[in-house]
Parts: sequence; C-alpha cells; structure tokens
Amino acid sequence: MTIAAAKHLLPPAALVIMAAALTGCAIGNDDGAPPTGPASAERTEAAQVTTSDVAANDLHAGECMTDSGTAANPAIQLLPCTEPHAFEVFATKELPEGDYPGVGEADAQAQEFCRTEFLSFVGVDYDASSLELQYFYPVESEWNDDDGGRTVVCLVGNAGGAPATETLRDSRR
Repeated sequence: MTIAAAKHLLPPAALVIMAAALTGCAIGNDDGAPPTGPASAERTEAAQVTTSDVAANDLHAGECMTDSGTAANPAIQLLPCTEPHAFEVFATKELPEGDYPGVGEADAQAQEFCRTEFLSFVGVDYDASSLELQYFYPVESEWNDDDGGRTVVCLVGNAGGAPATETLRDSRR
C-alpha cells in the first residue's frame, strides 16, 4: 500500500512514509514519488481504539491517528479524535478485482476517489481547502491479498502538520 499527498506532505507524513516502508505498504504523491506502508487494532463499535497499532489496510473512516514511524514500532498509532492527532481517515474503498493496474493508475484512482470524498466530508472542494489530503493506495505485491490488498484509504489533516483535536468533518476549511 502506498500513501500520497495531494498538495504537500505534512511533516508527520515522513513518519507515516517510514512506517509504511517498514511494514510493506507504499506511499506515493502527486509529484510521482513512490513510497510504502503498515499491523491491526481492536476497536469497539463506536470506533474507539482499544489497541493503538494498526496497518494501513485496517484503517476505517472515522479513525484518527498519529504515527510512530520508528523502526522499533513501525505501525500506525490510532487514538481518539478528541486527542491531538495528525490525520483522520475520512473514506475507504476497494479498487476493482482484476490485474494490478500499475502504480500510476492505482495512484490516479485513489486520488480521484479521495478528492471526491473530500468535498463530501469537509464541505469544500480540496483545491479551495486549507487542509492537507493524503491517501494510501495499493501496491502490486499486495494486490491479491485477502486482507485489503486493493484498499484505498483517504486521510485529512491540518496544513503544516498542526495537530487537530476534533474531527475535520464539515469543518469547511
């Protein structure tokens, strides 16, 4: 799985990229730079985190995260959205079965999906927003995995890596 940033990478994104690279997912961005990404968390029905580490394929809309990015603990760390966090998952989607479309096409499909969902979630078009958009997209080595190998995960965060302490849903920023 790869992560891409639609405008510019947030400083904490470097940590997500490192975490992704250490765990088998990939990260990409609009400038064409490829990267990689993430483990599994138990959640209550209210999406409250009871275990903090999770793989990118296991992220769900409504979850908030910071990232460890350390070699000792490369998994993404989830936390309640009321605590300072770098990113919020706002949408997920499985790309269609079939042959792997290639990195460029997987990235393009993820970007199109996340930009469309961004408007619905935040309330303004991404190009008019002050928020950052990032997303995980599939890599070929995980494409046929039963556990989310075709998953796109859309993330939103404050510009410049400033932590959020609440959901960015309907923030209209």
